[in-house]
Amino acid sequence: MPKDSPPSNIRILVAGDKSHAGKSTVSLGLLAALLDSGCFKPSELAYIKPATQCVSSTLTARFCQSAGIAYEHIGPVVFYRGMTRAALDQPASGEADVATATADDAANFVAKCATAVDRISSGKRLTLIDGVGYPSVGSIIGCSSADVAIACRAPVLIVGRPGVGDAVDSFNLCAAYFEAQRIPVLGGMFNKLQPTGFYGRDKCDAYIRKYFAARRPRQRVYGLLPAHEQLASLAGEESCGFVYKHPAQPEEAGALSADDEAAIGVVRQLFREYVDTPQLVDDVRAASADPTAWLRELPMFPGTSSSSAASGAKRGRAE
Repeated sequence: MPKDSPPSNIRILVAGDKSHAGKSTVSLGLLAALLDSGCFKPSELAYIKPATQCVSSTLTARFCQSAGIAYEHIGPVVFYRGMTRAALDQPASGEADVATATADDAANFVAKCATAVDRISSGKRLTLIDGVGYPSVGSIIGCSSADVAIACRAPVLIVGRPGVGDAVDSFNLCAAYFEAQRIPVLGGMFNKLQPTGFYGRDKCDAYIRKYFAARRPRQRVYGLLPAHEQLASLAGEESCGFVYKHPAQPEEAGALSADDEAAIGVVRQLFREYVDTPQLVDDVRAASADPTAWLRELPMFPGTSSSSAASGAKRGRAE
């Protein structure tokens, strides 16, 4: 696909404000909600994690397999132990296969991700791209979630943490990383909130929405999900052990267990109660069609306007 041409389907990248924020659980919930809405068939959806730190089966992948959704839970880029050091130690030729992680340059890592996303998106209406870690994970080799979002032309949803101040501050930190590269940030979905108390879901919901309405009116709060004991084990699944190489042939995700079925039921119910999935889909379409409408102008340090920055770059080249 040419760099500036729009994709044939709509795509969304789910990013987290930290590792184990619940990106994969949110991805599962969104896919299930799309099926439950009756507006999407399994054959019209795709799920992919093009860059990952985990090579084991996940509940999201097992759900996709059982539901008939095209999926790739172990993409072409695996951040296995020692990979980044190996990549930095070698000259950037871009000729070796990404699985070796020796001679690839940053453009090749991202190109591998984009090719995988294009491939699985063929014939689909919506592709959900599951990010890795927090937004800048992979930036050491030029393959962060922001790099992948640009290459795949995917607007971003940020999965945030519980609370109010910490939740909003962390969202802003992560959103700024994407916004600095002019990537549309749709808004946030905040996860693992306490059901009651000072930091209860309803109280936090009111204040987070108040902040967004006042300071980020273009972005939306799509939902706040309460913590649930049935889903506590999923955090461990997302933090699977590191490996030392990319698997030659990723295995299928496998069948759903009884515990899997119960967890999926919980996620489905939480999304029905607390998440505005139709609005999110509408916003993905809008941001894909007109990404400039979602850009947020960032404040600039005095003396660093675009014109002065260009002048500085010219002086630097002359020197």
